[in-house]
Amino acid sequence: MESAADLDAIDELRVFRERFTHSDSEPDLIYLDGNSLGRQPVEAKKVLELVVGAQWGERLIRGWNEGWLDIPLRVGNLIGELIGAADGEVILAENTSVCLFKLAVAKLKAQPSRTTIITTSDNFPSDIQVLHSAALNAGLGHIVRVIDTELSDDPMAALCEALDDSTALVSLSHVSYRSGWRWDLAEVNQAATKTGSSVLWDLSHSVGAIPIDVAASEVEVAVGCTYKYLNGGPGAPAFMYVRSDQNDLINPISGWFGSQDPFTFDPSSPAASDITRFLTGTPHVVSAALIQPGVEMLLDAGIDSVYRKSVQLSDRFIQLCDEQLGSLGFEVRSPRNHVDRGSHVALFHPDAQAVGLALINEASIIPDFRPPDILRFGFAPLYTRFADVDATVDRIRALVMDGAIQRWQDKNPIVP
Repeated sequence: MESAADLDAIDELRVFRERFTHSDSEPDLIYLDGNSLGRQPVEAKKVLELVVGAQWGERLIRGWNEGWLDIPLRVGNLIGELIGAADGEVILAENTSVCLFKLAVAKLKAQPSRTTIITTSDNFPSDIQVLHSAALNAGLGHIVRVIDTELSDDPMAALCEALDDSTALVSLSHVSYRSGWRWDLAEVNQAATKTGSSVLWDLSHSVGAIPIDVAASEVEVAVGCTYKYLNGGPGAPAFMYVRSDQNDLINPISGWFGSQDPFTFDPSSPAASDITRFLTGTPHVVSAALIQPGVEMLLDAGIDSVYRKSVQLSDRFIQLCDEQLGSLGFEVRSPRNHVDRGSHVALFHPDAQAVGLALINEASIIPDFRPPDILRFGFAPLYTRFADVDATVDRIRALVMDGAIQRWQDKNPIVP
């Protein structure tokens, strides 16, 4: 295995690490939770000073006419460039759950003769909750069918077996939040199309980490969050992708910003004809503006280079875990083949939460824990080094052998 120092020295993305904020008080901190919340871009502070200090502080309400109104579509177009969408097909809106609800109901009402929504057990729990709510609110007697794919040797076969002429909508996470399993966008879309159904994708755990081409993959609609690999900041607005030919889709939560002319203040104003029809209320100006620096960095780096390093980092981590941690009760629970995996790796241990707390509190490493027994390690290529991978495995081994599990076994933090 090539040394981490050598790989870091030739890493074409190493210059991007310094474009992120690092804590002076924790110089040895290794942050491997970018799959949950990305690091802060240095440029974000400048954007915050501009929007809050100059625009809000000095220009006041004039800011709406001086750029604020354009932010959802302007930043949306940048995200669109990252995922292979055309201008005007991506827009920032509320959060992932609300965006998912809007598009799910819109899709269900576009196919009133079909009543089944299919999702999978490895989908994000909130997505499944939202789909149940969409089924109720569509008002057409829909049901949600959850296919158990977590124990399946062939998730694609299990999904295809569930598709039939009652299927209205398939809703999946492109990359599983838990295991890191990745669906093939084009393959799923083609399978659904054959049965006359549509697919609604959640790109939250893939956008900014792996290449996505919504046009080539024939994606009709998708949502995604911006605070993971896009580094948009906590609570940043989500995005919606609606292919330009989906003109029959109607926003189920209409509001003034989704109308043709919001500032006529006319409640009967017709919906906008473009993607802005999926807006509802006033855009989140400050948090939406903070998304742009992270997206621009990814565009500068090139998603192919980002993905290439992601594979190198995660493959290295898996190999080191196999070699050094297997005898201590750890087991990799993510796909071994990087083609089937996102940019995070799930590591099983019966005392995973205790191990995670020990890493955070004793070893300056931040992963995250998913009940009951999984630690997730997210590899964000713009700021994660190969040396971080090696040090993480070394510190896990040292902690466990030093009795750290016993020290943290009974601790229960609010956020696991």
